[in-house]
Formats: sequence, C-alpha cells, structure tokens
Amino acid sequence: MTGGYDERCAADLAGVGEGRDLSRADRAWLARVVTGAVRPNRDKPLWDLAHALAALARAGGARDGRALVSLALDPGLATPAAVEARFAGNAATDARGLVLDGGWRTGWSGLARLLALAEFVLTAEDLAQFATVTGWLDELAASPDAEGAAFLAKRLARQSAAYRNAHLPLAPLERRFRAILVFLAGRRAFGDDDILAFWREEMRGGERPGFRTVAEHFVTFEAGAHLLDGLEGLASAASLAAADGWEERLDASLADLTAAEPAEALAALLAAWPDGPKILTGAEREDLADFLRLEPFHRTRPLTTLRAASFGRVQSGIANRLRRGGGGADLAERAACTEAETYADLQARAGALAAHLARMLRIAAALAIAERDGLSPQTQAALEAAEADLRRVRRAGFEDRAALTAGFAAAASALLRLAEEAGRLERALAALDRQRPLEAAFAADRAVFAEALTAAYAGEAA
Repeated sequence: MTGGYDERCAADLAGVGEGRDLSRADRAWLARVVTGAVRPNRDKPLWDLAHALAALARAGGARDGRALVSLALDPGLATPAAVEARFAGNAATDARGLVLDGGWRTGWSGLARLLALAEFVLTAEDLAQFATVTGWLDELAASPDAEGAAFLAKRLARQSAAYRNAHLPLAPLERRFRAILVFLAGRRAFGDDDILAFWREEMRGGERPGFRTVAEHFVTFEAGAHLLDGLEGLASAASLAAADGWEERLDASLADLTAAEPAEALAALLAAWPDGPKILTGAEREDLADFLRLEPFHRTRPLTTLRAASFGRVQSGIANRLRRGGGGADLAERAACTEAETYADLQARAGALAAHLARMLRIAAALAIAERDGLSPQTQAALEAAEADLRRVRRAGFEDRAALTAGFAAAASALLRLAEEAGRLERALAALDRQRPLEAAFAADRAVFAEALTAAYAGEAA
C-alpha cells in the first residue's frame, strides 16, 4: 500500500505523470482527483473534463471520438503554454482559455491538467476501459453540447467510483465513517444498543445489511477513531469535511487498517491454523471465529458478540436461502427467529471452548517440560495432571508423542492467544449476565430482530 491506494493505481498515476513529464504540483493534483480527495465535490474535475472534451469536439468538428483520444494521449499538450499555442484563436476559446455554452470555462493550465486526467481515464488498468470510454467519446462528438457533457460527466463519475472501490482500500472506510458519524450525531463513543439501532435504521432504509457486517463496521470505526485523535472537529459530524486537510490525515491515520481490519485478525489466525494434530476441530474453529471475529468486541461489547452469533446467523441463513432460491425453513419462519440460538446456550458453548483451550495449553506445557529435571513439587503435580489430560484425549494426531510435541510447538503462540481471548470472552459474558441477565436479554432481542427481519424480507416471503 502507498498513500492509501494499491500498486495498480500507483502505476497508473506514474504512467501518466512520467509520460507527460508533469510537474510535482500537477502530479499531486491528478492523484487527488483519482483518489477522490477533492472537496467539496470530488466529481467536479470529471464534470470539467466532460465539458472540456465537448468544447474541443465542437471546435474541431469531430464526427467521432478518435480526435479527442488523440488530444488526450498527446504528451505535447502537458503544459499551459503548449495548450495555449495549440488552441488559442480557436472558436471554442477566448483570451483566457476554453469555453462552452452554458457558462462553463477553464484556463490554459486547467485544460492541460484535464487532458492529463483524460489520459488516465483512457489508459488506467492497462487500457481495460479504453474501448468503453472511446465509445462514450464517440457519442459526445455526435452531440458536443452542455447536455452531452453532463451525460458524459455522470458516466465518468460512476467509472471513477468503481475504480476507487477497486484500488483504494480507504474508500469504503470513509463511507463507513461518514454514515456512522452522522448516525451518532458526531459522537465517537457508542454502545451495543447504538450498533443495533444503526442496523435497524439501515434495514428500514431498504439496504438490508447483515448485522455482523454492521458490527464489523463499528469495529473499524472505533479503531479508526482512536487513530484520529488529532483530527480537529471529529466530535461533530458536520465538521469532518470542514476540517482543514482531513482527507490527507484520514489517509495517513488509517494506513494500518487497509491491509486487514481489526475484526479480521483473530479470524485470520484461525484460518491459518496448522493441519497437524487435531488441537482444534473444524467445528471448534468455526465456533471460535463466530465469537472472536468482532475483536475486540468479544471482551468490550459482549452483547453485540452474542447478537451477531445468534441473530446474525439467522440473517445469514435468510440471505443464503434467497441466493439458493430455496432450502430449509421458509423465510417467514426464519425471520421470526424461532430457531435463534439462545444467549445462555452461546455462553455455555463459549465456556466449553475456553475450557478446551485451557486444557490444550496444559498439554502444550507438559510436552514442553516433560524432559526437564529438577521440577518443583507444584510443577510436577501440574505436569502429571496435564499428562492425565493427554491420555484422555482421543483425537487424530495425538498418538505419536514426537509428532504431537512438534505440532504443539508450531501452534504454541496461536494457541496461547486464542486461549487468552476465549477466557476473556467467558469472563465478559459472565459479567454481562450479572448486569443484564442473558435470558431476559435474549427474549427482548428476539422480538426486536424478528420485527426487523420480518419487515425487511416480507416481499420475498410473499
């Protein structure tokens, strides 16, 4: 990652900058346009580009887009002086630059930059969109007026948004920040019920996001908000866009979040679990991923963890049924959440996982110190207890002592981390049960989720 965009985007920018020998300032402008860091309207340069191309098409009497492509790819038109020398005195220009009916205009330096942007649009991603954009220019050449320019501008804006989504990992993070900030009215602090309320509002709006997905967005928001402590005005939703230089500082502060968001860390660790001895079964890994995927919420907001594991699974089942076109219980029954796993059952499952991981840790310790001499009586007793645990285990790979020792050694750091986090989850759920009894919390949440899911999927159920 470089500056918030990937290597493909960096290469696309470098290709235009080097090919046209752009100045540092012009390269910076082009990068800001491509990454959407132009405020208040990131699509304004694309609007200007469309109008500039319309004016050039009208001035040259072009019948197709080839003449416009030639202008965009001409490295000799990279400076204001070169552009002025080429177009001054043309019917589409005046003494200050290029003009189009309807009041649009740009100066010579602006036109030089817009032609660089046109080259980027045409050549990005190894010319992947070249034929499409050339077709748009053909249509513009047939109707080179303000209306045709406006239509092209909309097309370019959609294409630019798709490019940013593909090559700028920070683009979705920014959207999430804005939506959550607006919902929280500028607050950075939030609780379990804020997450639920945000999901319900999105559901009512017709988006139907997964509850788990929304919870993951809040994980990212919280992590990013901590990184952005130095950003003035983050306490106000409206002030985010007004803060001077916020785009660059957001870009820099969230660099650590682009490769892997916090919610993915433990899940990635589980996905990379070694194949060796069956320390964890596939089902146990899936259960742990369910509980720990919202790191750190499994210890800081355990109610959200329970909601995602219970009702998030219900919603995922509905979405899967819609994709398959059938199978299992009907949508109305699923949406009623009658089969949702209770919070008490989830707590019991989390406790069993924590106990199992603690047992595996004892076995790992026993294997590591079994050959040592001079152990204290306490250590010797613990070792004997772990050896008894080991004899009771009936899992694949636990028969060969040497291979088992090597397997546990390879998984030692991951096992220690998972055991620690499972223990934290168990303690967090116990504390939650004391504050907000899980049986009552589940009953209340089932009514809320059933209402939201039934309303959102009523059309498919019918």
